[in-house]
Amino acid sequence: MVEQIDNPANRSMHYGNTRVGILNPPNSFPKFQLYSYNEGVRTYNEMQQDLYIQEKKAKPPELHKFPTILKIAFGTISIVSAVIFRKDITKYLKNLILKK
Repeated sequence: MVEQIDNPANRSMHYGNTRVGILNPPNSFPKFQLYSYNEGVRTYNEMQQDLYIQEKKAKPPELHKFPTILKIAFGTISIVSAVIFRKDITKYLKNLILKK
């Protein structure tokens, strides 16, 4: 067998010794633990119960309050629109009240 260094196509790509070591197989295989269907259902139900209890104990998420600047802006807009359109608003309200 010709080494790669002797091959003219690989002379510029020679990276040296390619041996990396000895591979040792494991001494023993991992042992699998088998469960019955009933035991699996019981374990699943226990985990679900634990999750349910933990969720009940958890604090509710904090809801952020509506920004104050937007409250001020909407209040100002509503007051200005009420002043500008007060005649139209009173006509509309009178029509609603009188129709009943």
